[in-house]
Formats: sequence, C-alpha cells, structure tokens
Amino acid sequence: MPMNVRMPSMADEGTCEIVIEHEGWQAVAGLEARCLEAVSAVLAMIEDPRPGPAVILFTGDGELQSLNQRFRGKDKPTNVLSFPAPESEQYPGDIALAFETCQAEANTRAIALVDHAAHLAVHGVLHLNGFDHKEEAEAEQMEAVEIAALARLGIANPYKERI
Repeated sequence: MPMNVRMPSMADEGTCEIVIEHEGWQAVAGLEARCLEAVSAVLAMIEDPRPGPAVILFTGDGELQSLNQRFRGKDKPTNVLSFPAPESEQYPGDIALAFETCQAEANTRAIALVDHAAHLAVHGVLHLNGFDHKEEAEAEQMEAVEIAALARLGIANPYKERI
C-alpha cells in the first residue's frame, strides 16, 4: 500500500501523478515539487507530448529488480524504468525509481538526491514520449533535452563527466 499518493491538481494536469511507496523517498525534502517542476519543464520542450499525466512510482530496489526481471529479463535493480502506455491509452505511461540505487548514485556523484530524482523523472518522461538512447545520435538528442530541461531548474548537467 502506498504511503503517500499525490493526485494531480488542476495546475498539474498533463504532467504527472506521484506515488511514494518506499519510506526512504518520504524523507526527501521537496521531492514531489521538484519532480513536478522537472516534468513540466521537459514537457514544455517536447513537440506534441502524449496527453494525460504520467505516473511516477517512488519505490525501492526490490520492486525495481522484480520489474526489471519481469519486463527486461535482467535480475538486478536499476535506477529508473519507464513503461510507455499503448498509443490507445489517454496517458503516457508509468515510471518507477528505486530509492537505494538512486541514493547510492547521488552519493557517488555528490549531488542532491532530489535533483537526481528530478533528472530521472525527466529521463523517464522522455522515454514515454518516444525518446531513446540505443543509438548514439538518439542518445545525444535525448541528453541534450535532459540537460536543457534541468538547466531551467538550476540543476547541473548530469552528463558533464562524459563531456
């Protein structure tokens, strides 16, 4: 049972719904507001985004490992997974973030967990809207949109180590 469910207000319509299932995420100050802000920023940059609010589930490594195994055949946790809804649906799809993995990544990179979560929410929303990073050109385009959206929020380039 989710510990906290945040349904979108009218101002949030078309952005996302937040579901916090893991208690670790409960302690992250400003998580919901920062992620809503990030999703709004990236949606403003996408031509013809999918209608309706995406759902972002903040859960733990165990749940992401289970989802990763079930849908990708990889028996390990990951930081974020995106599940685009069928085109016939009136919402873009679902995104799930794993607390322990995201926290470890944020610690390793010496960045705020709230900003890392915002980045991964942006990344997930882009996947729900047809962006991918399998090919180098696709990855460069997707990363450029992520960087620009995050810059609007004052969040540093998450890919700067590779540049």
